[in-house]
Amino acid sequence: MTASGWGDDCSLPRATPAAMNYTGSCTFRDLASMSDNCPPMAEWPYANILLNRFGDALLAFDKQLVCRFANTAALDMLGGQIADTQGQHAAIIYPADQTDRLQLALAAALGGQVTHARAWRDLPTRGRRYLDSRIEPCLNDEGHIVGALHSARDITEMAQTEEHARLAVLMFEHSTEGLMVLGADQRIRLVNPAFSALTGFAAEDVRGELPQHLMPSGQGMANPYPDIWHTLEYDPAWQGEVTYRRRDGRLLPTWQSVVRVRDANGHIEHYLAMFTDLTELQRFEQQMERLVYYDVLTGLPNRALLADRISQSSSRAERMGNGMAVLFIDLDRFKAINDTLGHQDGDQVLRNVAYRLAELVGTEITVSRYGADQFVLLYPELSSPAQAAALADRLLTALAEPHHIGGQPLTVTASLGIAIYPDDGKQRETLIQHAETAMQAAKKAGRQAFRFFTQDMNQRSAEFLLLDNHLRKAVATGQFLLYYQPQIDIRSRAVIGMEALMRWRHPELGLVPPNRFIPAAEESGLIVPMGAWALKEACMQNKIWQQAGLLYAPIAVNVSARQFAENLEAVTLDALRAADLAPEYLELEVTESTLMDDVGAAIQTLNTVKRMGVRLAIDDFGTGYSSLSYLKRFPLDKLKVDRSFVIDILTDPDDAAIAGAVVSLAKNLRLKVIAEGVETAEQLSFLDQLGCDEMQGFLVAPPLPADQVPDFLARWQAGDI
Repeated sequence: MTASGWGDDCSLPRATPAAMNYTGSCTFRDLASMSDNCPPMAEWPYANILLNRFGDALLAFDKQLVCRFANTAALDMLGGQIADTQGQHAAIIYPADQTDRLQLALAAALGGQVTHARAWRDLPTRGRRYLDSRIEPCLNDEGHIVGALHSARDITEMAQTEEHARLAVLMFEHSTEGLMVLGADQRIRLVNPAFSALTGFAAEDVRGELPQHLMPSGQGMANPYPDIWHTLEYDPAWQGEVTYRRRDGRLLPTWQSVVRVRDANGHIEHYLAMFTDLTELQRFEQQMERLVYYDVLTGLPNRALLADRISQSSSRAERMGNGMAVLFIDLDRFKAINDTLGHQDGDQVLRNVAYRLAELVGTEITVSRYGADQFVLLYPELSSPAQAAALADRLLTALAEPHHIGGQPLTVTASLGIAIYPDDGKQRETLIQHAETAMQAAKKAGRQAFRFFTQDMNQRSAEFLLLDNHLRKAVATGQFLLYYQPQIDIRSRAVIGMEALMRWRHPELGLVPPNRFIPAAEESGLIVPMGAWALKEACMQNKIWQQAGLLYAPIAVNVSARQFAENLEAVTLDALRAADLAPEYLELEVTESTLMDDVGAAIQTLNTVKRMGVRLAIDDFGTGYSSLSYLKRFPLDKLKVDRSFVIDILTDPDDAAIAGAVVSLAKNLRLKVIAEGVETAEQLSFLDQLGCDEMQGFLVAPPLPADQVPDFLARWQAGDI
């Protein structure tokens, strides 16, 4: 043996990479027979080729820890050249932060120990990698230790795969969503614990089953799986509602996503189905729908549901060429009954009236409670006005039958007005208004009677035609202006915005409020250019206030149904550009009914405007009919509680319940809530207790012309208001 500890035998090493075992360990006894006077490895070309093509890093050290051999993989790992490695001490070869640890392991190998470790390392040429390292003794043919061998294998990809697999198992086992893994044959292979908890079925109960076998059978229960499999032939994923049957027989409504997984050859290998339990959400939606769309006292549809059904019926009548009728009922002298008998008996009278109306008309005709002692009926698919007259006669007769209240008979009569679509109007507001006008005519005629609406019943009908002509002139000559009503944060009292409200400065009639001309503008289509002007004017005014340092808050502008459907995106962008106004300082208010006319188009329009950076709010919330499932899909920032619920919020339990429901819904959807029409401190306090965020109303300020806003802001900030 030489002083270096390596043998003098310079024969071709008998150990090759094939002598290594699967873990990367190696005896390499023949390397131990090499000595300082042996020719370099290049003189054994076959061994050199084999060792350098071997993927594992190999370094051989003598007993003095001087490197005698390093293959290409080792040089790559260390980031050096042969001259920097062979013949150098381990302390020089290895990185400084690893030298002590590796020298100890090499010394241990000289003592006969094997060191095996896996760890992340920062390699000079390959970055952070996960290495499987082994340092072991080098033995000669006699079994004597003559050096140490360090082998290292890069197992980064394997480690990452194992980690991903471990995380996937954790996600599968601990997910709160039900998970199913289906084979290419669409049968269940695996389910997670959440699946079993939700359905009551253990994994062994459903393994090998088709998922549709877990669905309830019977008429009216749709099976979506044929559509799912068809969709997944062309698309990578499907999602929708699926109802399963629990083990105990109860239904399990779910929102489910199914994705396909292909193998390396592009063939479907399996499917992954994930579902969330919708039971509580549906129960909440039903409760909310009951609160928002049905009258608490009588159980009848309220104004919101009536408005939706009139809109649907008028759309259907326009397509089919049918008519329809709106019947407005007002109980005669009901205030006297309430004052005499008290509210408890008065409420019982209202319940009796509601029951009689609903029993008489059946399910095809909608009966709604419209006000305290007012009921509105929708008669769809009307063939002739005579049908409405016959129904009105039966209704008045039935209502006149004595009620037994507190053991005493009580006779209640009613007056009724009828408006016919399309002769008396096409818009629901117009139809209801005309039916109410006809009802007032019936009262004037002596009560307990009905009247059809006619154009000469009041001056308002005649004004409508005149208004249209005046409106066209007003648009052409710029007679419109905007007033601004401050919006206040209830808790901080900060001014957080303004609502722009249109006024008409008529040269003869003076200042005309919007309720006098907006319906006519909607009917004629003039609302589109008027709305475009209002948007641009509001943006310009906001920019003026910002430049003066007066206000940095959004201005809310109402958007009409016609404007929303036709060109909202273009008009909004044009207004912002004309004023050079940042989009976050503009808020668009859209009514529920506008959004629900065409939900798909509404979502697309709202998303487009939202991507501009403009804020979005639903105006008059609670007076329309919004599906809660759709409401979640609208990219909204704010819900606005209609003034009709705020006016009597302290005295009307229905209004208080609806306002509370709106606030609760908004909080669940992470939306702000603003109440309009706040006139008293008591109303404000009640809204604050409900959790309402913002308010506007005469309690703070009426709508103000633009030149009065700076004075208001100064006085409000100073606390003078």
